[in-house]
Amino acid sequence: MTETDHKDSIPSGFLSFSLVAQEIIAVLFAFYSYQQGDMSTATFYLAVAGLLLVALGIHSIFDRPRLARALLAALLIGSFFYLLAGATDGSALMWCLTIIPVLVGTFGYRYSILILSSLFSVSVWLLYGTPEIISLPSYSDVSVVRFLSAYTVLSIFAVAMDVSHSSSLNKYKDLSLRVDQIAHQDQLTQLPNRHDMERRLEKKYQQYRLINQPFSILLADLDNFKFINDRYGHDVGDDVLHAIGLLLGEPLRGEDVVARWGGNEFMVLLPTANAEAAVNVAERLRAQAGKLTMEAQGDKLRISLSVGVASIDKCTGIDDLISTAENGLYQAKHMGRDMVVVG
Repeated sequence: MTETDHKDSIPSGFLSFSLVAQEIIAVLFAFYSYQQGDMSTATFYLAVAGLLLVALGIHSIFDRPRLARALLAALLIGSFFYLLAGATDGSALMWCLTIIPVLVGTFGYRYSILILSSLFSVSVWLLYGTPEIISLPSYSDVSVVRFLSAYTVLSIFAVAMDVSHSSSLNKYKDLSLRVDQIAHQDQLTQLPNRHDMERRLEKKYQQYRLINQPFSILLADLDNFKFINDRYGHDVGDDVLHAIGLLLGEPLRGEDVVARWGGNEFMVLLPTANAEAAVNVAERLRAQAGKLTMEAQGDKLRISLSVGVASIDKCTGIDDLISTAENGLYQAKHMGRDMVVVG
């Protein structure tokens, strides 16, 4: 994904592109002014190019995009008014137009609308208000009309393009979030799914190898779930699974994670618990499940959990950890259900 550097998610790469592009434009205009024999304007453009190079260094070398953006804005706006009020020929008006897409792309349409509107208002005042404190170049009426018209059209186009881009970006982010939820979340219980839990387990195991902090897992299976599904229907079965998912998460600490492992199995990751602490948590969850009251077709459903417990300090890896928990769950099932067994 594109790295961003400010709250409106303006791409950092666009700032670099803007600085480089505007520097090239400044050098080209400096060469043109030199060819025309206008050394003062040529020197001005070269000074602008030098400051743009400084801004590029601030952004690329020192990683200070906000400062680079502020310098770029001050430089472009200051140059805009300098050229508008002090240029010796109409070519400077063309350079003033080049800053429009740069401002919009760098600041986003929300801020750039205010900036561009202010620039336009002051430009009209300078060109038609004939302020006494400033001696403007003798622009022809045709040049002024063309400049203001081009400024307006280009501003509207640039803002419209940025609005469209922002809308597309927001839709993309929403879609990416939705895809991520589908990939990592169980749609029935809204808990993390097996894929997400496997990723968490692997990450936690890597941490364990570095700092030797033990962790444990619980593998809980809803007893007699097939009977509930067959007798009362899948809708009731789904309601029971959803209720168990909520119940498992309620008494846990913030760092603990509950996931739907598959079917009627749930896994609980206890990131800082040893085997003894994990058994205590498992017993509490099993007791809570036994207190769950649900009814279907006038019958009171008896809900119970069988739980297998495994701790990483007694296993050789993630596969062994899961296999140990499965073994504990298998023993709990065959010893009469509704119990906790350490694998």
